[in-house]
Amino acid sequence: MLKYRTRKTVRTDLSACVECLLNADRFLGRSSYVDSIKPVAEGVYHVRFRWRKWGMTRYYDVVFRVRREGDKIVYESVEGSKYPMRLEFTLEKKNDNTVVSVEASMEAGLMADLLGRKDYAKFIEELVETGFVAMAQRYSERVGAREAPAKPSCAQCLLYDPDRKYCYYLRRSVSGEKPPCEGKAFIPAP
Repeated sequence: MLKYRTRKTVRTDLSACVECLLNADRFLGRSSYVDSIKPVAEGVYHVRFRWRKWGMTRYYDVVFRVRREGDKIVYESVEGSKYPMRLEFTLEKKNDNTVVSVEASMEAGLMADLLGRKDYAKFIEELVETGFVAMAQRYSERVGAREAPAKPSCAQCLLYDPDRKYCYYLRRSVSGEKPPCEGKAFIPAP
């Protein structure tokens, strides 16, 4: 079984994280690894993942049930899903931010063999981080975004993880001051 854990800080309130994570089509829908996502029933989503490696493209269908369990949001493949997979997001409030601990697992099989541990980590990181970008944009719309300052800094942006000095939009470490995106992706933090 492939497993991966990560911990990230998001500059939104807990309720925004819960709302976004419960809406799987919004949270997963921006990932380059998601070919399609369709609601099947209340809280159930059919996700078709697309994986390219060695010049080949493969598709993997997973049907997830999304539910809240206290301070956790769980995406778990339903019985009979071709590729058993589980994503568990544990949320905790930290000042004005939310710390999200992610535990991902997938039963070994053809997909796991193709992905390998390093590629699986990359896959999960991309799923989560593109979801955070969608969440930040939605949160900004909900709270009414402020106007960007004349000289925006990463430290003032919703897409910046202050604990890791990391930009979710660029998916890399940044200084916290002069944005490498030159403010194009800037979303003012409240």
